[in-house]
Amino acid sequence: MRFSTAVVSLACAFGVVAAFPFNGFVADPATITECGDETDLLKIHNYTLTPNPPQRGQNLTIEAYGNLSEDVVEGAKIHLIVKLGLIKLLTKELDFCTESATIHKNCPLVAGEQSLYHSVELPKEIPPGKYLVNIKVINPDDKQVTCLIARAQFGVKKKKKGPRKDKNGR
Repeated sequence: MRFSTAVVSLACAFGVVAAFPFNGFVADPATITECGDETDLLKIHNYTLTPNPPQRGQNLTIEAYGNLSEDVVEGAKIHLIVKLGLIKLLTKELDFCTESATIHKNCPLVAGEQSLYHSVELPKEIPPGKYLVNIKVINPDDKQVTCLIARAQFGVKKKKKGPRKDKNGR
């Protein structure tokens, strides 16, 4: 459910900056951590990102399992913040039901065991840097469904060192 929101949000973050022409990236492992507390309605049991580290221009698949203690209902909101390093790229409020429909999840999302399997294509033009996506899902009664922080880092490909040449090019 919002595991998919994390994936969609990561893809959105990469998409926002995809217009910049950078080439030759390698990625470090990505993580998703909970930033809420014991009162959050969703408890994540397990998640897997494939591939990890994510690769530009390839699909990123997330598989996640958790338990939802109360329904997520019409009117629930997703609060999204995307940062590249210290720079805030995006702050947005999204409708949970609209976003859940894009990943084929019903709204309301009924309490109980939850699973998600979803893939998104990452842009080829992801600029290097450390990305942080903060996602909070809040029900209309102000109960926090979840708080997630997704992190991914894309760096510049290291150049192979060849033999050193002297001043004359030898």
